[in-house]
Amino acid sequence: MKITYKWLKEYIDFEESPQELAEKLTNAGFEVEELIPTVQDFSGVLVGYVEKVDKHPNADRLSVCRVTDGSESYQVICGAPNVAEGQTVPFAKVGALLPNDFKIKKAKIRGVESFGMICSKEELGLEKSSAGIWAFDEKLRPGTDVHELLSAKQDYIFDFFITPNRPDCLSLTGFARETSAITGKPFHLPEVTLKESGSERADSHISVFIHDTEGCPRYAARVIKGIKIGPSPQWMQERLEAVGMRPINNIVDITNYVLMETGHPLHAFDLQKIKGAEIHVRSSHAHEKFVTLDEKERLLPENTVLICDNERPVAIGGIMGGLNSEVSETTVDILLESAYFLPTRISRSAKKLGLISEASQRFERGADPNGVIRAIDRAAALMAEFASGTVAKGIVDVYPQKIEKQVIPLETEKINKLLGTDFSESLIKEKLRSLELEIEDDRVIVPTFRVDLKIGVDLAEEVARLVNYSNLPANKATLIQYERPQPETEKRLSAFRSVLLELGLQEAFTSGMLSKNEVEPFIEAPPVQILNPISDDMTVMRPSLLPGLLKAVRYNINRNISDIRLFEIGRVFRESRGNDLPEQPYQLAFIISGRRYSGEWNSPDADVDFYDVKGYLENFISKIFLDKSHFILYDKASYFATDETIALLSESDNLLGLCGRVSTNVCSVFGIENPVYAVEIELDELSGFISYGRTYKEVPRYPYSEKDMALVCDEQTLSGDIVDFIQKRGGKLLQEAYVFDIYRGKNLEPGKKSLAIKMRFQSAERTLSDREVDKLFFKIIDEVTRKFNASLRK
Repeated sequence: MKITYKWLKEYIDFEESPQELAEKLTNAGFEVEELIPTVQDFSGVLVGYVEKVDKHPNADRLSVCRVTDGSESYQVICGAPNVAEGQTVPFAKVGALLPNDFKIKKAKIRGVESFGMICSKEELGLEKSSAGIWAFDEKLRPGTDVHELLSAKQDYIFDFFITPNRPDCLSLTGFARETSAITGKPFHLPEVTLKESGSERADSHISVFIHDTEGCPRYAARVIKGIKIGPSPQWMQERLEAVGMRPINNIVDITNYVLMETGHPLHAFDLQKIKGAEIHVRSSHAHEKFVTLDEKERLLPENTVLICDNERPVAIGGIMGGLNSEVSETTVDILLESAYFLPTRISRSAKKLGLISEASQRFERGADPNGVIRAIDRAAALMAEFASGTVAKGIVDVYPQKIEKQVIPLETEKINKLLGTDFSESLIKEKLRSLELEIEDDRVIVPTFRVDLKIGVDLAEEVARLVNYSNLPANKATLIQYERPQPETEKRLSAFRSVLLELGLQEAFTSGMLSKNEVEPFIEAPPVQILNPISDDMTVMRPSLLPGLLKAVRYNINRNISDIRLFEIGRVFRESRGNDLPEQPYQLAFIISGRRYSGEWNSPDADVDFYDVKGYLENFISKIFLDKSHFILYDKASYFATDETIALLSESDNLLGLCGRVSTNVCSVFGIENPVYAVEIELDELSGFISYGRTYKEVPRYPYSEKDMALVCDEQTLSGDIVDFIQKRGGKLLQEAYVFDIYRGKNLEPGKKSLAIKMRFQSAERTLSDREVDKLFFKIIDEVTRKFNASLRK
């Protein structure tokens, strides 16, 4: 929001300099982002008189000018199309210093020397862009210093940052009110002297009907006849330019001027283009289109407020007028609109249309419904004065249900408690009254232009602003310890997460909301429904982490990333019997797919298989100290392949998780063709079987001895059963036993397989002899072969 120092001075007679006022307003909560002088610093620019203009001999678009400063003539090359003999212009002589430290030097342009420059307003820092040189309107004496001439009109532009809750300060009136409260000086609004003339009344020219009273609670209209389109007064154009608005003509400029002055948007229609002498305010229909003033056809969002005549829309309420009713050079009669629109409706429509205007910014924040009449009367009076218009008698004001003022209890004690002060009741009332808040007994009646004041805390903030925050007492704060011990559950989840990261898996975070089709393969009971889903793809809560991870696999494969190692820890959701809320246990899942070694040149090019995912699971349970767990073949999970799935069980046979290949049918649901292997663990169940009392023991100082055997057994015999049996028979000297190779094929009978098993023997007290190791080793062989009807491979 921009205002000028001198314009504000017309409303209130304060003594502060521009810099002092900027500081006070900033301290009161209105940050001055920039304070810009209208006349920039420059020197060496004099009034020049153009004596002669000739065509440049070597350039079509350049002119060779003869310019005098009253005592001497200079040859100047000029490229402006509007330079002409007899003009008085700003002439920068050689050595002149323009804004941005641009120094004028003698130059040769296309073979012709130039001794200076004829300046535009842009080059003097007076406007952002200029189409040509600045030719003074009046005849000035050559040689006069231009900076001194302009300094008499020096002004300052305040560029404020206005927070969304203060729409009343998107106007000069709002800042005059705030300045008055801060400085203690009274302010006065320009007197509206409106002369209505003629025998015709406004309601004989126009009728207003509000069909959408929610979107438009109030609509007022005036008729101004016999206007003459032309330029607005120079002072008005200068003020509009200073605050960033481009002058167009007297009618448009007046509506913009009143907008900046009062903060209330207006719109002027060509009365002759309003069909049927009626205005209908309604909401838009589905697929309705409208051509706005910028000549663009727009598809209107449904429920947009529309201003219509008897046949068609003529404006988008509170946002932009229409091309079919705009004021043009042939306009004679004006229909002037001043209305109040519901902020949420304007905000929603403006956002969907991508159409932000000065009007929409004010209406969506909250204009003053009771400022409608002053704004329309002020604009009508200016049109009568500067457009020679005749204002028809009366005003058409449709206001079905008056918007009442907010009432807030005044609690002095509570305000002092909030601020840590002991202000008297009279001081608090004085500060609040300075903002035009009415006080009756112990009630504050808030005017409708202050949409931000709703509760007692808001009043306390106003008092704090006006006494200046720096004047509030600085009480010693009580230190609060915000750090809280991490819950045990979170500690365990963090530990699990660290282990999985160490194993080379990457953490994924997937949505807890999925479509019914995506969760269908993973459920036995109906999924938890979302009562108000945000889209058709998010209608149920996830019963498992695997659907989200499979979506992540598909996403990566579609982007040529096929070597995937992902894990996730999070809650899943299942219906709870006899409880309104679903069960929300924690689950852990990880998923792998693609190549085993990611295609390194020195590694075999093989894809991951069941043993890779089982290896990840075995490493995981080893690192979290899950003692005495075991695996069994499992064929009851519909989303895992029955021939490549195992279950992780506790010592007491509680089902802790599943591990295996995701079934082909499930992969096809997610559009995945590559084999995918996954693990799913119920963490709430798992946590009860983890040994948390582990302590470190000394690394054995005595060497170990390893023995291998190749055992031929039936294909149906589980290698895990054999390893468990060996570990039990090995006693305390057998530290480890595991399968390191499986062979099927040549030299083996059908239905047989060969397991290569490594055993490590070690004592913490002494060095084992070969004799005792061999004795234990052969004892194990003898018992294993008899137990499993096996033999050593020859």
